[in-house]
Amino acid sequence: MLWLFLCVVLGDVLVATFEVIAPNKHLLAVRGRPAVLGCEFTPGPDLSSLVITWQRQEDSRVVHSFYYQQDQLDRQCPKYHNRTSLYVSELHKGNASLRIASVELKDAGWYICVVSNEKGTGRALMEVTYGALYSEPRLSFHVNSSALKMQFETEGFPKPEVIWLGEHNQNISHYMEIHDQTEDGLYLIKSSYEAQKPVVNVTFTLKNHLLNQNLQRTVCLSFDEDTTDHTIIVLAVLSVVCILLFIGIIGLAVHKQNKQRSSM
Repeated sequence: MLWLFLCVVLGDVLVATFEVIAPNKHLLAVRGRPAVLGCEFTPGPDLSSLVITWQRQEDSRVVHSFYYQQDQLDRQCPKYHNRTSLYVSELHKGNASLRIASVELKDAGWYICVVSNEKGTGRALMEVTYGALYSEPRLSFHVNSSALKMQFETEGFPKPEVIWLGEHNQNISHYMEIHDQTEDGLYLIKSSYEAQKPVVNVTFTLKNHLLNQNLQRTVCLSFDEDTTDHTIIVLAVLSVVCILLFIGIIGLAVHKQNKQRSSM
């Protein structure tokens, strides 16, 4: 009899237990892609009493709300308008996950998932971090009389590790500029290497450790150290020739005009 009583009591306790959990406490979101913030709760027999609220922890901004069996977005933060949704067809299974479309830097931070139904109320906390894959590096050259400067330019997030390697895989010195871009929150990277010899064989490497991105671009070329001087000489000669032709044409026109006047 005592055993039966304990079973009944324990059974009631188990039935009354209500949980809200975030299966993954940390989520890595990638710029421009959707992110799903997981949240699970103990479901009830119907959805009439179900209330789900997603908020930012730091200032309690409302990211998404659901009650009366439909989305309630009157108090939603404007930056999330038309970007959030729940998996409504899975609410009866206890799935309160939130989908955010087209992630941007401002979406990074801590989120709270608050759920209540006839079984109880609970909350779960999770963190969203942000990363952006670096774009295809753009290569440019700058030539002067003594050296060849090559530069790669790309954008991404967070700050990367950049390495330049020589033809024997040795680290070679380089110069790098890092600029913060505007609303996208990307870093604009400009990294350059200056070659003093006419044959160049170098490799540019960029590593975005957060997203396990590894970009390698090899540059192999040779250039004539006297190319710049020769070009200048050719341009100078062409300029002189053009000036002489121009003067000759004007002189011929004046001579022809004078001849016509004298014949009159």
